[in-house]
Amino acid sequence: MQKLVGAALLSMTVLAGTAAVAQEISGEITVWDWQYNSEKWGAALKQLDAEFIAEHPGVTIKHVAQPHDTYYQLIQTANSSQSGPDVAMMHAGTFGVLNYTDVLAPLNARITPEFKASLKGWESVGGNFDANGQIYAVPGSLSGWVFYYNKQLFRDAGLDPNTPPKTYADLVAAADALKAKGIVAFGGGNSDGWGNLQYLNILFPGDFDAAQSAALATGALKYDGPEFTALNQHLVDLLKGGYFDPGYASTVHWTEGVAAFQAGQAAMIAGIASDTVSYNEFLPELGDDLGVFYAPADTVAAPYIPVSSGPVWTIPGYSKNQDAAWAYVEFITGPRGAAVQYEQAGILPINSGYTIPDTAPAFVRNMVADMQKSETFLYASSLMRQDIAFEWIRKIQDVVNGVAPLGQALGELQALQDKPQ
Repeated sequence: MQKLVGAALLSMTVLAGTAAVAQEISGEITVWDWQYNSEKWGAALKQLDAEFIAEHPGVTIKHVAQPHDTYYQLIQTANSSQSGPDVAMMHAGTFGVLNYTDVLAPLNARITPEFKASLKGWESVGGNFDANGQIYAVPGSLSGWVFYYNKQLFRDAGLDPNTPPKTYADLVAAADALKAKGIVAFGGGNSDGWGNLQYLNILFPGDFDAAQSAALATGALKYDGPEFTALNQHLVDLLKGGYFDPGYASTVHWTEGVAAFQAGQAAMIAGIASDTVSYNEFLPELGDDLGVFYAPADTVAAPYIPVSSGPVWTIPGYSKNQDAAWAYVEFITGPRGAAVQYEQAGILPINSGYTIPDTAPAFVRNMVADMQKSETFLYASSLMRQDIAFEWIRKIQDVVNGVAPLGQALGELQALQDKPQ
């Protein structure tokens, strides 16, 4: 009886504490992201807002859908005026959060060991890409680069649909077999340069392990060095080898390229684990013919999977309601946030506290299991300095078009890297 009474008192104390916390968090928070008006992910975010307010009735949320193409211009304006969102979605790595560490609230004091252990991808939000360093955001989902492939087109080319390429040599052999049958081996588009960058992301771990990838971020790995040059030569060989659709250079990757792969007009595509250019778009059309494989090995025998956090959640340092902002970030990146975002929008969970249901397609369950259990690391383009990534896009296209030799292009890229900021 004494134990029962003690347990009851403990339970009452916990409930009272929870209620007190809910009452203490109050006021309005403004949330910015570029997904709030999207059909599926936006619906998930709206549901999570409602559930959060139900838990914290003293809080109101002003959720603002911002356009993706001008998002960081709006962020910079807000930073200049020191007013804007209390919570802001950003991209991982140098394409987002790590470009704005001077205006974001460090979160280390709020992150418990248990919370940190439940999430992967901390290197994508840590200063100097250090998962144990100063943390500026919370990972929101599993994202990054994988190869999707069409099993029926593999069958049509005489390839085993259940044995996708494991090495770069396998990848070229498969592309040759597909090309011989008149099948476009690689899909996507490069009208804005993103297609080439995404193929770089998925090929990169075949030649660089996680430590070498971190060296890319610090500048210790040279862009004109023999290793990076060899990787880029692989990519150039694929781009010039007749494996892509003749209209690849003028195709928009995110729309036309996705639609072409979805319609069975290409056998493989460098895609994202979840979000856009992902299984979410391909599965309805391709069904059981949709497969996935990871970075093919080249000089590295067992490549890491180039995935980390998808969009991350930050708190600007000028937020006037950081306690409520943190409660929101903790909720949306926690198990319940992961559940709603997967079940409503197919966003792959980065929080191990949520397991996707057995009713999910087997390859999706396997993909999540692989990414939770295998070595993963942030993909190359988000390790590169942002200006370097954009310059690489321009220079690699010059190489493909015959305007400049690869060595010259990468030498100029290294010169930009070495130039004082």
